[in-house]
Amino acid sequence: MGLDASVMCTCYRDGKTTPCPFPASFQLDDEGFPALDPALVERQPEAQDVFDEWLATCCPHPEMEFAAVHIPSWKVYQAFRGALEQAGWERFPTLRDALPTSNQGQTPAAAAAAALAELAHFQTLEAVQQPCLVNTETGEALGDLFAGAQGLVIWSARGGLQMGVDENGFYIRDAWELNRELFRAMRFEQRLLETDRLDQGQLVEYRDLDTGRRCVCAAPVRALMPDGFGQLHQTYPRTLHVERRPVSLRYFNEVITPLVAIFQAAVATGNPVRWS
Repeated sequence: MGLDASVMCTCYRDGKTTPCPFPASFQLDDEGFPALDPALVERQPEAQDVFDEWLATCCPHPEMEFAAVHIPSWKVYQAFRGALEQAGWERFPTLRDALPTSNQGQTPAAAAAAALAELAHFQTLEAVQQPCLVNTETGEALGDLFAGAQGLVIWSARGGLQMGVDENGFYIRDAWELNRELFRAMRFEQRLLETDRLDQGQLVEYRDLDTGRRCVCAAPVRALMPDGFGQLHQTYPRTLHVERRPVSLRYFNEVITPLVAIFQAAVATGNPVRWS
């Protein structure tokens, strides 16, 4: 899941569109998108199709979108918010309020210029520190894991388990039981109990190396390792731990680049950013 953002053009406001078939019923909906008055659609359902056809071609911007961007990874987006928080929200007050926490809402155009300045300031910082899951035997981190994205390592649809890292270690939660926490540890060991069922949700036992607490479930932590022949194969690290490591700000380019583009569009048009 990702995040989309768009900014409406000014063509309708400037009188540069073809004539609207229902000018008296033209409006912006709660999310800031061009729409018809629901009362008209209720009386004349066919009006919606006529309006949609007009909206697609009424100006040089299909659907009246002056600009539209897509942030492909919600995880990286949340990690970016986490990095801003780590650096100090007091340094990024506009972004704290402007960046959505869900796929909806608007950011007013009046905030766009300040948001651009804060994005530029963020890019001058040094690398941020984030907790990650590490294969204790090799010292290698398992994937890109961030507390700001709940550090999700595994989502087991079969068992409803969420497994990941945060500032307080590795966790296992039961999503089907209101995210009830089943296990947490800074250093732990995993032991496969059914090695002949590696493709069938095999059982694994987790043991906290500091407290001895144990948990048995059907979702082991996996890692990809080179086999010496140019191929990667799946492994199951025996001992793992959570530690903080630096992350280059370049990691966030896939978030920063579209944010800059959409806030620039808001400045240029004077229209809000719409999140979806």
